[in-house]
Amino acid sequence: MAYNSFPYLCIFLPLCWLAWALLPQRYRPAALLGGSLIFYWLTAGTYTAWLLLAAALAWVLGLGLGRLQALQEATVPALDKPARKDAKQQFAALQKSLVAVGVAGLLGLLVWLKYLPFLVRTLNAVVSRLPFGWQIAAPSFVQPLGLSFFTLMALSYLFDVRRGTTRPAAHYWQVLLYLSFWPHVVEGPFDRWDRIAPAMLNPPRPDYRAFTFGVQRILWGMMKKLIIADRANMYVKAVFDDWTKYSGAAVLVGTLLYTLQLYAEFSGCMDMVLGAAQCFGVPLTENFRQPFFARSVSDFWRRWHITLGAWLREYVFQPVIVSKPMMRFGRWCRTRFGAALGRSMPVWAGLLLTWLAIGIWHGAGWLYIVYGLYYFVLQWLGEAAEPTLLRFFPALPRWRNHRGYKLWQVVRTFVLVNLGMLIFRSNGTRAALEMLASLVRPYTGSLLIKLDIADLGVLAVGAVVLLAVDLAHERGIAIREAIARRPLPLRWAIYCGAMLAVMIFGAYGDNYDPAAFIYAQF
Repeated sequence: MAYNSFPYLCIFLPLCWLAWALLPQRYRPAALLGGSLIFYWLTAGTYTAWLLLAAALAWVLGLGLGRLQALQEATVPALDKPARKDAKQQFAALQKSLVAVGVAGLLGLLVWLKYLPFLVRTLNAVVSRLPFGWQIAAPSFVQPLGLSFFTLMALSYLFDVRRGTTRPAAHYWQVLLYLSFWPHVVEGPFDRWDRIAPAMLNPPRPDYRAFTFGVQRILWGMMKKLIIADRANMYVKAVFDDWTKYSGAAVLVGTLLYTLQLYAEFSGCMDMVLGAAQCFGVPLTENFRQPFFARSVSDFWRRWHITLGAWLREYVFQPVIVSKPMMRFGRWCRTRFGAALGRSMPVWAGLLLTWLAIGIWHGAGWLYIVYGLYYFVLQWLGEAAEPTLLRFFPALPRWRNHRGYKLWQVVRTFVLVNLGMLIFRSNGTRAALEMLASLVRPYTGSLLIKLDIADLGVLAVGAVVLLAVDLAHERGIAIREAIARRPLPLRWAIYCGAMLAVMIFGAYGDNYDPAAFIYAQF
């Protein structure tokens, strides 16, 4: 049941909201949990069992961590100093053991269902070059809906309980609701327990402003998905699925349209997700912040899929660079390469692991590893080239304050991101290299591939509107707040105009192929 489908928008979502709004407050969490499990079951069927298992593991281990912490607080202060130190170490070791069990169980589930076929194929490819050449039959699994999302959220819950920043949930259904909440179970965002659990477990009263703002955002997401993303998909699919027929301009246009498609679709999905959650008073975290106004690759990833970057920074990068092995690595580098490299090498090692994790999270394949390494190399080159640039261009710090230089940074970042999008969308590393090479070869055929002039015109207008909205947000203009201040007839004219735009210009019907949400497969 997709977020843009008729059953979801016209049946499931209204019924869930009515049940939530009409029930007494203490029963509203049950309405959210019931709706979430129905949504997941209708979409994933028997694979709901994996979600139930992940929630059970997180809940049990979270309770164990909480009870160990309570026992430590109750017993350790009464001990003398030497015994207190030993007791703290024992409690810390027990808590680490519980977290290790959780990491092994949850990541094991993720690796088994998502990455095992790729690992077996890779092992077979390596072994086939050896004299004995035995092979292992590669398993084939159907990946449960939202597996990568609810796994990382379950891990963040355990890590936060271990740190003492989050109190463990008392009941299994509470963790299950946190992981299965239907607005974020398919494509995120990644939200921490302490941010959204209070609103889910102690829901606010139905609020007209929150409801209307949520519906507005759902409608804006629908416009981005149906008018822009699904229309661009026709061109993108034709070019990337049969790239050998095209070269030069067609591949360039296909890459630009894929960037537009992915942004319109993923951010549009986030609009539908955050809008639906807002109707129920649940404040999910923003996942996009005008990424194409970024002035560097690092800035782009602070604006694109924000919660994934924040999760990896919090639970991968920072723990890695302060870990004991990395500290020893830093000391080893200082003794051999000097103080400057000794300080930077552990940071770059942590960034390398983080970018690899970003690539691998997106999919099981060498293409995704190359995708992560591409951004790591860009970030490393940018940082490594800085001293040389300052040496040859001492006025560079002053230039960076000029509007022209800022525009150059935005354009440069946009070009680099599009090259990354080409890699990301291509059908394998070889296809990516061939398509990159085709950009410098001429193309004499028509650029009207699967789309006519009218479709391209709609895409152009949609891209301009999307850019204008992002520019307004970049300048701090709250568009929904501005609409809310307009007279009632004007507000409804805007709503009706948006609905008519979706009905008239939406890419559906006999001439269009319906496109599933891209990030749902991750």
